[in-house]
Amino acid sequence: MNDDSSLAASDDAPLAQPSRATRLLAVGVLVVVALAGVIGGIALDRTVLRQHQWEGRLARGTERRAGPRRPSAMLGADLKLTEAQAVRIDTLIELQMRGFRDIRQSTQPAIDSLMAQTRRSMDSILTPAQRTMLDSARARREAEFKKRFPNGGAPRGGPGNWGRGAPVRP
Repeated sequence: MNDDSSLAASDDAPLAQPSRATRLLAVGVLVVVALAGVIGGIALDRTVLRQHQWEGRLARGTERRAGPRRPSAMLGADLKLTEAQAVRIDTLIELQMRGFRDIRQSTQPAIDSLMAQTRRSMDSILTPAQRTMLDSARARREAEFKKRFPNGGAPRGGPGNWGRGAPVRP
């Protein structure tokens, strides 16, 4: 019984406060994990998810029509917008999209640099034969993209172009 009472007493003892270095390390690890998740999600979206999304649309026959569409037209007829409302909504959304483009333009070099660094690191892990296989898979994916979108599509040259030119091999 004496052992049980000493265990209970030790549970009530206050824990020592973590040091500042430990807290900073924990915050740093959380930031790195969050950034890795965001970058991994972007890469997954660009390489896998968007491809399946387009395949599904094309299979259903609902591919995009050529030419610009008014943003207000996407809201549906249920809202019964007046022409004045539609114009104001179109203007608002165009301003928002311009802001998104400005943000993307300012952050894209950093994203491209990080993706290129990741690619170089990945290449350093792979054997020469594996790198060749990966390059072939990327080339096939880019050829499929160009076949689906002969006039281009992605402003940076298509999927899998992680902000770099042709791969440089040792």
